[in-house]
Amino acid sequence: PALARLELSVKRLPLERVGVEALEPFGYELFERDPDRLQPNRALPVAADYVVGPGDTLRIQLFGNQNADYELPVERNGMIRFPEIGPIAVAGLTYSGVQKLIGERVREQFIGTQVSVTLGELHALQVFVVGDVKSPGSYGVSPMSTITSALAVSGGVARQGSLRRIELKRQGKLVQTLDVYDVLLRGDTRADLRLQAGDVVFVPPVGMRVTVAGEVNRPAIYEYPGAANVEAAIG
Repeated sequence: PALARLELSVKRLPLERVGVEALEPFGYELFERDPDRLQPNRALPVAADYVVGPGDTLRIQLFGNQNADYELPVERNGMIRFPEIGPIAVAGLTYSGVQKLIGERVREQFIGTQVSVTLGELHALQVFVVGDVKSPGSYGVSPMSTITSALAVSGGVARQGSLRRIELKRQGKLVQTLDVYDVLLRGDTRADLRLQAGDVVFVPPVGMRVTVAGEVNRPAIYEYPGAANVEAAIG
């Protein structure tokens, strides 16, 4: 369907005088200039609510009456094979839950021994990025990835896609709607949720666009998700 377009000039000049034809749609450069900066920093500490799964590696250090270092992979059955203790089911537990569980097992098995549990390699998540993106498809991403980092992996939002109504779907249900303008204009990343395996990031077609030109801080073409009025367009 044809998209409505409102051309708005704040200063009373002919539109050709304020460079309307040279203006670009706002926000798409987030994914075009340096998409690598949107990828999660692997050096950051893993959050306590991170869900451990097959492909992760646990680094376990024993000290006290027993001294040992282990790097134990989480196998496909969700288990780790802990020497002298045996299999321990850890998949599906949070990182903090795994630390607590292994701590309890070590204290039961080795008197006077303490344990440190950290995460080494992390498994990749398989997610889907679809809709109006440059390269829709299935992607393996870091488990620390968010909606914007998944979009960056797919090449970013296409110019005909919406930046203001990006949907995160989980098990067929809408769990979040991200407005990239909140990130760019307010630094508000609360809606940029961390992804889980099987999530779908869907970018719908762009909505109505408003051209804002003249004596304003950011002359550009903006997507406007509602009834257009001058105050909202330049706000």
